[in-house]
Amino acid sequence: MDLFKGIDAILIKNASLPFIDENFFYFTGIDGMEESIAVITPDRVEIIAPLLEKRDGITVYRSRKERDEILKKLLRGKKVGINGKALVYEDYKHFKKMFDLVDISKRLEMKRAIKNNEEIRRIRKAVRITKDVMKEIEFEGRSEMEVANEIKCMLARRNAGEAFETIVAFGKNSSMPHHKPGRKKFVMPALIDMGARYESYCADITRTFMKKNKRYEVIEEALYLAIDSIQAGMKASELYRKVEQFLDRHGIKMIHALGHAIGIKVHDGLTISKKANFEFENGMVFAIEPAGYFKKYGIRIEEDILIKNGRARIMA
Repeated sequence: MDLFKGIDAILIKNASLPFIDENFFYFTGIDGMEESIAVITPDRVEIIAPLLEKRDGITVYRSRKERDEILKKLLRGKKVGINGKALVYEDYKHFKKMFDLVDISKRLEMKRAIKNNEEIRRIRKAVRITKDVMKEIEFEGRSEMEVANEIKCMLARRNAGEAFETIVAFGKNSSMPHHKPGRKKFVMPALIDMGARYESYCADITRTFMKKNKRYEVIEEALYLAIDSIQAGMKASELYRKVEQFLDRHGIKMIHALGHAIGIKVHDGLTISKKANFEFENGMVFAIEPAGYFKKYGIRIEEDILIKNGRARIMA
């Protein structure tokens, strides 16, 4: 995939929090710079930032007018790629008057889907931390909220943050895929969906703690069926259908995607769904999460995998 096909440069802009484009970090290695712009060409990356974000190696502006003059010198007469999924509308309208813009959000998504060795190292470390914390969780006598807060502390003690707000769901609450932890005291089953964020890269692991029954065994088998079936060149929709049909035969309906890419974001672009038209490639990293949600409880089991040498391997 040629990232610069039909364009001369890429403009990535962070607005104020929380409207930060993860591609800014991807290209610059700098996290969280508000109201800053990265201009990427095939041979260099230029950062333009306000005075509050001043640091070595960047160009500082003191007003929007000054910023625009800097951009015009860099981009005048050029066709400019933007991330249409992240650029706020006000900025889009402004830059549209200045430059010939092309939405390359799909290209950026595919570019970030293939991880390099350093990205894989960070994700693998995030997965290790997540699984270590998962093993140490104590449930007895605690509420969902207490367990969630303890997980946050355990991650911090390992120099990691939360990749997303941890899901702790006890009993019937486990039947809700995105339940928010509350005051409910521990009962089985206990569903924990959590991930460490380590050096800006995410993990995403789910475990359902319960007395194993036939439904649990089916979900677990679906997980390994998915992982064992993945191979480079296979369409994601084909994998989804294969697992969906397996679950259908056992009376379990898929109500969400089978999985999603992970990286700088916990949902890092690509989704393994019925309509997904991309093919798996070496270097891609996904969370695979077959699940079943029933009247009195839910079961979700999730592993993070790396595609290497044409096959999927569970990380850490």
